[in-house]
Amino acid sequence: MMIRTLTETDLTDVKNTFFNSFSIEEASITYPVIEELITKDDKHKNLCMGYEVDGNIISAIGFSPVLLDGGMEISAYILAPFATHKLHQKTGIGTQLIEAAKAHFIKKDVDALLVYGEPSYYSRYGFSVDLGKYFIPPYPLEYEFGWQAMMLSDRDFADEKLIFTCVNALADAALW
Repeated sequence: MMIRTLTETDLTDVKNTFFNSFSIEEASITYPVIEELITKDDKHKNLCMGYEVDGNIISAIGFSPVLLDGGMEISAYILAPFATHKLHQKTGIGTQLIEAAKAHFIKKDVDALLVYGEPSYYSRYGFSVDLGKYFIPPYPLEYEFGWQAMMLSDRDFADEKLIFTCVNALADAALW
């Protein structure tokens, strides 16, 4: 068992994980996002991590940078997408991946993490709906209550609304 960076050689396992974690409809939307984050990371600093057991990736998580409008000096990444094979859910694997990613981003002096997901799940890692209101996503949200943020640094942004754009893999209004 280990957490490691994902590469193109992991795509079969990652696809299997997504299609065994979500409905076909949802996996058909979310898997291409992580596939693109893994394969088309030319100028961006995406981070895609997986949890490997017996040579197979059974959980995968993607992070990509957001680009804040207005030249703000705050760095932020968005967590999307994230899946754990249903046979391995509720075993702490997701927690280990999120905590490993947080540690990575703290070492890299990243200021904030963003996520669009279930507040009752992500709040246990430090994500906050209230803080999320300061980060304005590039598309209208279908479920505004799911937009959350967490600060990793003590950088002050003076409670400004921070408008951002995202990488191409997430630049689809249907994902929001």
